[in-house]
Amino acid sequence: MKHSLFKKLLFYFSAVLLIFSLLMGSVFSFLFVRHSQDVHQEEMQKRAIALAAAIPAMEEAAQLLQEEDNPPAGQTNGQKICRPGMRRGHHRMMNQGWCRRQYHDPDSRQTTFFNQLNELGDGEVWLVSADSHMIRSYGTQNEDILTDLPPAAEELIAAVLQGKNSRSQAFSPLLETPSITAAAPIYQDGRITGAILLHHSLKNMEDNQRQGIRILVISLLLALVLTAGLAWILARHFSQPLLKMQQTARAFAQGDLTARTGIAQQDEIGQLAANLDALGAELEHSRTERQDFLAAISHELRTPLTILRGTLELLWHDLTSTPEQKKNCQQQAMSSLSTLERLVGDLLELTRLQNPGFVLQMEKLDAAEVFQDAIRQMQIIAERKQIEIESNIHPPLLMQGDYGRLRQLLIILLDNAIKFSPENSPIIIRQQVNQQGWQLTVEDHGCGISPAELPHIFNRFRSNREASNQQGTGLGLAIAQEIAQRHGLQLTCESQLDKGSKFTISSRTSE
Repeated sequence: MKHSLFKKLLFYFSAVLLIFSLLMGSVFSFLFVRHSQDVHQEEMQKRAIALAAAIPAMEEAAQLLQEEDNPPAGQTNGQKICRPGMRRGHHRMMNQGWCRRQYHDPDSRQTTFFNQLNELGDGEVWLVSADSHMIRSYGTQNEDILTDLPPAAEELIAAVLQGKNSRSQAFSPLLETPSITAAAPIYQDGRITGAILLHHSLKNMEDNQRQGIRILVISLLLALVLTAGLAWILARHFSQPLLKMQQTARAFAQGDLTARTGIAQQDEIGQLAANLDALGAELEHSRTERQDFLAAISHELRTPLTILRGTLELLWHDLTSTPEQKKNCQQQAMSSLSTLERLVGDLLELTRLQNPGFVLQMEKLDAAEVFQDAIRQMQIIAERKQIEIESNIHPPLLMQGDYGRLRQLLIILLDNAIKFSPENSPIIIRQQVNQQGWQLTVEDHGCGISPAELPHIFNRFRSNREASNQQGTGLGLAIAQEIAQRHGLQLTCESQLDKGSKFTISSRTSE
């Protein structure tokens, strides 16, 4: 299957997991970089503050901060000199330049001092004098250098000399590498005598960030491998039951109605599988019922057709010896034709009622009047067996219904009661009305129905085939049940052998 559901689910799960991983990885990387920068800067600030607090106790530092701007030892007269507060040309300097002095002589105390500061600060440390615009640090230059600081760097130094702890990346151009600078003021005897600047290259921090991101990427790749396996399992979990249901449906289409999915899950897929199995059982039942119906109707048609054929052969070959025999054959042929006519008529009637497209002529009517009309018609037939129909039906029984079909419903029940009732026995019709609705019962004192047959009496061709019902088609009660259901009524039966039967028509809601 080119576009199987399993492949689609696997693709969708994998795509969602991949997008989620990329999104989470990007967010985590961004937050990780920002957090690591904040943590690193905070740590540098703490180190700068600690160094600034320790400076006053260092004799060498105190001397450097109080030292006049004299040229370093060994500097020749030909070398350029910058003095605090002065530019070259001995013009007064007002925040327009800084003199940077670097110490590199390995035998000097200043070089040793700055090396120690660099080790303590884990970076490059500059010492700024508050009164002389002098910046001192370890370096390889052999001369004092007049330096123009970036505006942001001058602002940072000015803020620190006013007593504010500061940090920024303003010194990166001067250091020729991306760097973070943390600055803290130096207090001595309650007065700010200078500031300490701690520079740290971003390269180390970026290396740490890259290492963290590398670990994240490896973790995400491992997670993707694991989740790919999970996606495969989930896709199989969803697609396998659907594949079984597809196979079951294909089996139904090929005529195997005994196939079942065998899925037992407590979820929507399990419910769908259960419904499919129930459909298969219903189809199997319907097929069995249809086969039984065909067998029954074949049997019902065969008997009158056989009689009719035999009778016509006698008449065709003129095998009747007397006019009386000939007349009997003619009557027998007519009786068989009548039976066939009733059977075909009942089949057509039942088929129409069971057809969802068949519409009854519904109208507002009084069911009591309909039933009284049916009783008057059947009273004539009952009198032939000296049977009296007793009824206490009284209007109104208002409802929406088809007059002719409701009349047919009671006629079928009365016809059965008359057939199976002995002569000179009553048929009693009672009406009951309550808040839930109304009931109409038809009770006879006939032969009754056996408990084994009672659950099936409303099925097709399940009529009593005793001698008293040789003219029945076995479809009457099935037609009556269809009429009742079409009107929202309930038709039930209670019966005992040799004591009679009672059929009950009940309305489901009060009118």
